[in-house]
Amino acid sequence: MSVAPRTICMLVYPQAQSLDISGPLEVFALASRQAQDDEPGRAPLYRMQVLAATDKPVELASGMRLLPDTHYRDMPDETDTLLVCGGMGDAVERVRADTNLVTWLHEAAQRVPRVASICSGALLLAEAGLLDGREATTHWSDIRELRDRYPAVRVLPDAIYTRDGHIWTSAGITTGMDLALAMVSADHGATLALKVARRMVMANKRSGGQSQFSEQLHALEQPEHFASLASWIGENLRRRLDVGILADRLHMSPRQFTRRFGAHFDVTPLKYIERLRVEAAKPLLESTGKDIKRVADECGFPSDEAMRRAFVRRLGSTPAEYRARFAAK
Repeated sequence: MSVAPRTICMLVYPQAQSLDISGPLEVFALASRQAQDDEPGRAPLYRMQVLAATDKPVELASGMRLLPDTHYRDMPDETDTLLVCGGMGDAVERVRADTNLVTWLHEAAQRVPRVASICSGALLLAEAGLLDGREATTHWSDIRELRDRYPAVRVLPDAIYTRDGHIWTSAGITTGMDLALAMVSADHGATLALKVARRMVMANKRSGGQSQFSEQLHALEQPEHFASLASWIGENLRRRLDVGILADRLHMSPRQFTRRFGAHFDVTPLKYIERLRVEAAKPLLESTGKDIKRVADECGFPSDEAMRRAFVRRLGSTPAEYRARFAAK
């Protein structure tokens, strides 16, 4: 028997990220197409609607213009999932200042079975009070604002996406597709989600969190002496890198250095170094046949067991498991 399509609505606004919008919607569209390929003649699984505060074209951060289907106040009653995209610059700040939209979002979330954010869209959910007492994540560059401005939110900085009750959040831009794949899996099973992931040439479930690629980018935003130190650390991972050595390079006491490093990087120096070593090990596991002990040595881990523990802490998998999943075939 044919099942009515689930209605997916995406809330957009000026200077929104185009990939935050198109990525997740493409996942749902491909899921419908794949299901119809598997069972010709069946109805599509999803239908998509784009909502905005206007019926005129919305200019996105990329310069593209997107024509909404309807005003957000006219969101279909049968909406199954409401998605909120992220934006560039002060785009989210401007939307948060729209009290009518924020109030509508809070009320809409009470009647929609599933509400989710992509990237910095989590800040809009938080403004509407939808993340209070819930686990949530956002783009790594917005983690501190989410944590400081909305202290009732249980922020998970390394998560690709979160699900707490009927509220979902995802991290940076492309992770909106990871979130959409997880929704397809929840709606129609893992087999369909895996087929969609293969069509999109992406992992059905990514291992690890956003910290795996954000550390060096984050370092570039720091004061020059800390940015230079971060660069030096990345080039000298095989060296002994204790706090005393790092503090000496910046002519600080270990205590002063640890405090100021934590204030800038939001992590201890040793955890930061561990993250960089894990980042350095991943491409070696993916693209070379070097044994794990050698990879550990080249990346500065004191032993292969130390690298294994770091991988489990950071990525939730051992180096061997990571290689089995991501090594070039």
